Amino acid sequence: MSTRRNWQSDHAFERGAEDDEDEPKDRQFITALARGFEVLRAFDAGDPLLGNQEIAARTGLPKPTVSRITYTLTRLGYLKYVPKLERYRLGSGVLAINQAYLSSLVIRDIARPHMLELATVSRGTVALGDRDRLSMVYIELQRAVSQVILHQDIGSRLPLARSAMGWAWLAQAPETVRRPVLDAVKRAEGKDWSTVKKQIAQAEKEMAETGFCLGIGSWMPDINGAGTAFLAPDGQTVFAFNLGGPSFVLTEARLREELAPRLVGMRRAIEADYLRQGLR
Repeated sequence: MSTRRNWQSDHAFERGAEDDEDEPKDRQFITALARGFEVLRAFDAGDPLLGNQEIAARTGLPKPTVSRITYTLTRLGYLKYVPKLERYRLGSGVLAINQAYLSSLVIRDIARPHMLELATVSRGTVALGDRDRLSMVYIELQRAVSQVILHQDIGSRLPLARSAMGWAWLAQAPETVRRPVLDAVKRAEGKDWSTVKKQIAQAEKEMAETGFCLGIGSWMPDINGAGTAFLAPDGQTVFAFNLGGPSFVLTEARLREELAPRLVGMRRAIEADYLRQGLR
């Protein structure tokens, strides 16, 4: 199974009205810093080693600019140069940021036992996700011991517009957050937008009626899943969950009649625990 990101889709989120030449420039925005982060984003589990040419192709930045940025990031410890391969990989400085981010998410500790219980009962994988541009990124994951088909882990990505977790996120996101994301999805999907739009609308209808939405082979042909989500008290943060696995284990009937309702029950229990602790 490939977990490679759709770079065109991911970067489509940045190519909106804010890029219009007629719009006033944001004086607070530091372009050089943004470009540095774009270079770091070019690396993923599918391609852990990249050269300047590959980074330039992924980011759309000029190769001379990329060369200066990779040199600087290497000096700072965020990249590591591998002379034998003439490639870069992420450095230990990135790990420190990653650990600080994960440690700040109290929801992971609250959700973990609930997720493990459902994973064990369902023989599937249960995940908690956060949105990054047009992807959903796993920030916590629990799997059944027997689950060996979905080789996913924390940091794995799903396409927001083509997965039950992403649809659940869209259904719960406030309109001010949701609208620019949908606009970016429309740009990224191009001629496929009408089909994707119908899938999103159907998922929203399911969410309104049942509290969950199903993705039957929508992300991968032989993988089925269910998604649900809740909006945090801050009115901006959406915590999205999914239950996924091979279609011969998680059939559509089993998901709809048994497991997806249990996923909703799990989400409600996590939400109650979260609110009980007075978290925002």
